[in-house]
Amino acid sequence: MHKLVCLLTVLAISFVAALPAAARPPELSGVVQASEPYGQASLTWLFLKAYDVSLWTDAERWSMKETFALTIEYNMSFTREEIAERTIEEMRRVAPGIPAATLAGLAPLLNRLLPDVKSGDRISAVHIPGRPVQFFHNGKGTGQAEDDGFAEPFFGIWLSPLSAEPGIRKRLLRIER
Repeated sequence: MHKLVCLLTVLAISFVAALPAAARPPELSGVVQASEPYGQASLTWLFLKAYDVSLWTDAERWSMKETFALTIEYNMSFTREEIAERTIEEMRRVAPGIPAATLAGLAPLLNRLLPDVKSGDRISAVHIPGRPVQFFHNGKGTGQAEDDGFAEPFFGIWLSPLSAEPGIRKRLLRIER
């Protein structure tokens, strides 16, 4: 049994390490010049891949004080309401101090910024310090989140130490342990 667990672990690590580098989405031109992502990972549920996520930055080390973008390429279909609901749940997890009323107020904004998606669709979110977070769907702008307190908990879904997916965080931020 121990050998089987070890073999499965090695195969899983090999699979993640073998992920091809994503091409820089065109909506990131003029924002991030890197030719490959800083980090990338996949979210899977019971062997079904929900999406691939890539972190793009020109910074030597990722920081909320630097310009960066997250791109999510979906492998499954989700409605905007499902995405917004899950986003709010995860923002609550990584920023427990956000008032419930503030989080509830995000639903209309997220439903406007995050469209229904199907397999092959891409959503990009661009963070430029001091500016609103910009959102894109398949390269076309969908709007921006103006609230100063939005960026950190939103990107924290994937990048915070409180993320529900610490393995994804580690791969995106190139954390070895």
